[in-house]
Amino acid sequence: MTLTLERLKSLLEGEDLKYYLDPALDKLMLRAKGVNGSYQFLLLLELEGKFIQFRSMEYHSCPEGHDNLDATLRVLGALNYQLRFLKFGWDPSDGEIAVYGDAWVEDGDITQGQFGRMVHAYLSVMDLNYARIDETIRTGKDPGEVGADDGEGGGTPSGLPPEMQELLDKLMAGLSGGGDEDDDDDDEDDEFDSI
Repeated sequence: MTLTLERLKSLLEGEDLKYYLDPALDKLMLRAKGVNGSYQFLLLLELEGKFIQFRSMEYHSCPEGHDNLDATLRVLGALNYQLRFLKFGWDPSDGEIAVYGDAWVEDGDITQGQFGRMVHAYLSVMDLNYARIDETIRTGKDPGEVGADDGEGGGTPSGLPPEMQELLDKLMAGLSGGGDEDDDDDDEDDEFDSI
């Protein structure tokens, strides 16, 4: 059994996520607003349902010849070395920086729990590293890891530092909240709103 578009839609609905369907292709588009930015990403079903990919749209850009390209590529390389599910890619043809999450399904299925973990990991890591990458592109200086260990050894059952878990919880609450863009003006204290 391979993954179908109907199953993928069911998994998204199981996470209370809203999506847009591209009827011509096996892909879904989602939007999220986090602490550090607003994001659009695709969920692609490829190779006849054997492969699923999360892929960002217009995440960042650092074109060839940019003064801070080397520093930016060092940050992307460091992130790729540290992360498991997510990878940051750079396209030399136009400077696009994209965030990918790939999973081979082959002849199996993805459980709701597995899918939820992938969504949480993808969105939190993408959001938490946005400011780091942005500052490196702008200044050429890496501000360092987000949520770096403060020496207290704190953590959560998910393995995330407490501040990252709190941000992830807020992000997921915002994704399933059902608000719209106009809600941003009414409550400036909300860090996350559905788009």
